[in-house]
Amino acid sequence: MATVFFATAAMAGTREKVLELSLINLVATPERYHGKQVNVTGYVFIGTENMSLCPYTVQVSSKDCIWINIDSGPYASDADKKRISKKMAVLEKFNGKTATIIARFDKKDHGHFGGWSGALTKIIDVYDHTDESALKSSVWK
Repeated sequence: MATVFFATAAMAGTREKVLELSLINLVATPERYHGKQVNVTGYVFIGTENMSLCPYTVQVSSKDCIWINIDSGPYASDADKKRISKKMAVLEKFNGKTATIIARFDKKDHGHFGGWSGALTKIIDVYDHTDESALKSSVWK
């Protein structure tokens, strides 16, 4: 069962429903959450051709996981590269650890080489779910 709470959208300053749910639920029923903002917790794996959020401490199959799309572009300028590098540095701090990600879910985006069960896009925040103050001081933005 998904829990609903409200988050402020970074760009628009509007409140939108964010569905808090398990990663297993998201992978099992992607059609229910397509295009919606979700709040999911899992293990982050960053490596060669892999940026994923998985429900287990070991990535058994990419189909059990969700692709993490850290940035939707543009990618051309030095400022773009700096923005992406900053986001990548934040995500790398969670490599092999648990993190909670608030983002839009896209069931049609299957990540690099189409191996994942969907993607987290337009990320609002990435934080340590065990630290209640972490959400208040986002390092993602």
